[in-house]
Amino acid sequence: MKLLFFSPFSNIWEHSYPEALVADAFQQESIEVTAIRCDGMLRVHCVAMSAAGVGPEVGLSKRLQVCKACVKRRDLLTEKMGIPAIIMDAWLDPEIRARVDGLVDSVRRDEWTKLEVDGIPLGRYAAYETWLTNKLVSTDLSDEVWDVYLGQLKNTLLTYFAAERILAAERPDTVVVYNDHYSVNHAFVAAAGRAGIDTYTIHGGNHMIRRAETLSIFASDYTMEDVFNSRSWKDFESRPIGSEQIDLVGGHLTGLFAANSAFAYSSELKGTSPEELRAQLCIAPESTVLLATMSSEDELMGVRLIDAIPTNLTQTSLFEDQFQWVDFLFDYAREHPGVHVVLRLHPRMFPNKREGVLSPVVRQIMALLDAAPANVTFNMPADGIGLYDVMQIVDVLLNFRSSVGAELASVGIPVVVPSNADFFTYPGEINRIGHTLAEYTAHIDAAVAEGWSIENTRRAFRWFAYLFGRVAVDFSDAVNSQPIAVRPRKPGFRLWLWRKFVYLFLQYGPMIRERLALRNRRVSTLSRAVFLDVVTNRLKSASDSSRWPTPTTTDLEETELLEGYLRALCATLWDGIHETDSLAGTIRRRVRA
Repeated sequence: MKLLFFSPFSNIWEHSYPEALVADAFQQESIEVTAIRCDGMLRVHCVAMSAAGVGPEVGLSKRLQVCKACVKRRDLLTEKMGIPAIIMDAWLDPEIRARVDGLVDSVRRDEWTKLEVDGIPLGRYAAYETWLTNKLVSTDLSDEVWDVYLGQLKNTLLTYFAAERILAAERPDTVVVYNDHYSVNHAFVAAAGRAGIDTYTIHGGNHMIRRAETLSIFASDYTMEDVFNSRSWKDFESRPIGSEQIDLVGGHLTGLFAANSAFAYSSELKGTSPEELRAQLCIAPESTVLLATMSSEDELMGVRLIDAIPTNLTQTSLFEDQFQWVDFLFDYAREHPGVHVVLRLHPRMFPNKREGVLSPVVRQIMALLDAAPANVTFNMPADGIGLYDVMQIVDVLLNFRSSVGAELASVGIPVVVPSNADFFTYPGEINRIGHTLAEYTAHIDAAVAEGWSIENTRRAFRWFAYLFGRVAVDFSDAVNSQPIAVRPRKPGFRLWLWRKFVYLFLQYGPMIRERLALRNRRVSTLSRAVFLDVVTNRLKSASDSSRWPTPTTTDLEETELLEGYLRALCATLWDGIHETDSLAGTIRRRVRA
């Protein structure tokens, strides 16, 4: 068997090192492995530059500094792990470069989404990073964005044509990339798919603290919708989980509440009292609180643009979009004066730890403010009220598409969603789902009447345990990458200064952490066996592997563990919250001492 790892971004050590561990695991099983590397070919701008805090607007000399650092880490991996490297730059000749320049020059701003090569929409694939970085919601690109896009298009086309030649010469059985959504990765995968070669994408896990210590692996045609419907998940969700899995999920929630990670958009838990929260959000003491969480439109549109959106075979959308949903919420609030709806705008819509751009959707949402009834409050990041404080006063979460649904269900809060063909965040079993307006309204009323339940916690914990311990594979024996505590949590000068420090460290540092990691590298027997099982037996995901042990916990033991976790939350993070009408107060009443 022969594997090609498309790995041009060695400077992103949090990706390239775990990826190399996987390649090394295959190599140790006498499988032929080769890595495809870059030698500056993507100098227009690439994700390694973004990770180093270097944007496409900076001068060539600074971008080449990132290339130089990338080459250092590339050569270190080649030397210490003995993984043969192919430099894709060498496969480009003047003819290909001229062809790429001609294609880029021919693209019109009103038709860039139609650019195809060999029937593959590379024009759209090239836009992915630009789309997300600028939080675009329209294919009408500004002058500034257009210039950046053309640079990414050039990289994407160069990669595709280099891939054609490399694949024809190497004839691998399988291609592996780290996140096949990235434009150049997508181009390489597309070339492999056209050649009839199996392709897999690997990615860091979803755990908030242990994200880079785990890796998921999916066949390129496998989606989260497929995971939700898999026999593996159906079997797992029917079984109680044990103490190790409860601790794993609890660690994730702790990471969310602390909000250290760049992947945590909400601010950290402050312990604000329920009385103060109600006052800040203009909620009467006797009102039932419905928290409505919006989603960021550009992320969904981005994956749809590159044909990476799953196909939902079981759901249709009750509402055309979030704006129609908000109209319904306004009507519901008018008809139910005893409730108060808190409409929480997604923090990604605003400048944050990862992106410094304001989404154009915000203006549309704020235009609705004048039409909102008195018992509706808009909650935005500028309010300084974090989600994990607000949840202390939430009776029911009305979710549209956000991962917040599973997070709040984890602490027992009931969640109701409208049927949504674009809901791929977590399995529908965690929610009540309304397929018609009448059913949706009835579910909201029923959730208000039922209130908090340990069964909500159970369903959410089982999903997270599956996501972190079956979909993702543990590499913590070799990788330790908890979020850096000193990273500033808000946009501003301190975050800018931190990024400058990271840039200097990556470019000029002596690579001590990299050398130590390579010297002490090891992968557990189980993790190696799962990855080998997936690729050699052409499985769709790590969760499909037969190598996983079977849980032996009983229902009673699981319940005791879940209640113990919730009691610990009340005794630690929520020890200062004693109001009986708070989430902490409800848990203290409902959970056995």
